[in-house]
Amino acid sequence: MSLLNILERWLVSRAAETIKRERPLVIAITGTVGKSTTKRAIAALLNADDPVTSKTRVSPKSYNNDLGVALTVFGHEAPGRSFLAWWRLLSTAWCISHGWRSTGIRTFVFEMAADHPGDLARLVAIAPPDVAVITAVTPEGDSIAPVHLTNYSSVQALTEEKATLVKALKSNGTAILNMDDPRVFAMRHLTAAPIITFGSVDGAEVRLIRVQVLTEENEYGRVPTGLEIQLESLNRLRTLRIQGVFGTPIAFAVAAAVTVGVALDLGLDPIQDLPNHFHPLPGRTRMISGIKHTTLLDDTYNASPAAVLSAIRDLATMPLLESQRRIVCLGEMRELGDQSQGMHRLVGSEAAKRGIDFFVACGTLAPAMVEGALANGMKEEQIKIFDDTPEAAEFLREWIRPGDVILAKASEGRLDSKGVRMERVIKALMLEPQRASELLVRQEAAWKRR
Repeated sequence: MSLLNILERWLVSRAAETIKRERPLVIAITGTVGKSTTKRAIAALLNADDPVTSKTRVSPKSYNNDLGVALTVFGHEAPGRSFLAWWRLLSTAWCISHGWRSTGIRTFVFEMAADHPGDLARLVAIAPPDVAVITAVTPEGDSIAPVHLTNYSSVQALTEEKATLVKALKSNGTAILNMDDPRVFAMRHLTAAPIITFGSVDGAEVRLIRVQVLTEENEYGRVPTGLEIQLESLNRLRTLRIQGVFGTPIAFAVAAAVTVGVALDLGLDPIQDLPNHFHPLPGRTRMISGIKHTTLLDDTYNASPAAVLSAIRDLATMPLLESQRRIVCLGEMRELGDQSQGMHRLVGSEAAKRGIDFFVACGTLAPAMVEGALANGMKEEQIKIFDDTPEAAEFLREWIRPGDVILAKASEGRLDSKGVRMERVIKALMLEPQRASELLVRQEAAWKRR
């Protein structure tokens, strides 16, 4: 075992000891999609970003593994290769875990991910949840492969992994379950803790009634500006408007956060104030102004089949004028195992069925996406295929026209992969490229060198 592994294990054990002694409220979130956005929505509900009054700490970035949970407990970022950063982290962990200092935190909000069986069992051993939020496992049904299925024997095995959070609840805890996903809703049978549901189906205790994109008109058409979400909870209708975001995933994340508010009996004010504190994460359903009076839908952080299908449908249903074009720029999706080819054909077919005006496909699996689009009525002149994203960006810079709305989405890239890193397309098309480090994902120096 390396020295790094030893240090990480020590930090994890110190974090577990700190949680056990300080006994904060622990809100844990898991699922195959929507974890980070749900985390940000809960953070907005609890006004976690207020440096003066907040006693809530939310895991930054995607700190969703053993080390990430420990870093969140001690309020540190990953130390990397810095000896000084490691020294500070280890010193903090020693002092807090031995009671010489306190975290000062009353509520932790953790994002908990699972790439392999047993991952979540280790995470809940560090921070046993008081509130367990399950976003979704198979939001499109069993015919759509969930992300990370590669390392699990079946969808049922993955579902059992996600259910670890629910099973770990004490009887006085609360399970927050997505009623739209039958596999998640079935988890209500796995705990004696109270259950509160959210979703768009009848019977959900926090129910999504309507999700609508807000627009403003100009000489080039209707410009998307944000999202209006109407939901019902405790027999009351509430309408929340969030600027700069789009998409059904945002609405479900907000519904989950509102359900947490119901569980914690926070009352109406924090819920109504949620949009004022919601800060979308880079690369996740963000609206960005583009060159030539266009609108960019930046969903470039990652991609799963369910998320791609949802994004295409969100673009297709935006209330644009007939003169405006809907453009989809997709790269490959990862970790789909044997279903990879079929899932890429499926997203291409969805673009055709939803009446997308132009389809740009990138990467080694682009032919499968194009095959699906052509088989479902899209014409060859509506499609462009590229090996890599810089080529797609160069084409789009010249080809787009005022009023166009462009969606970009793909899985996170690697050195040995083409057709991903879709944030490069957004950067090439954004009106203010000088704000890339603020608005886009993967703008750190290590990524830029790739």
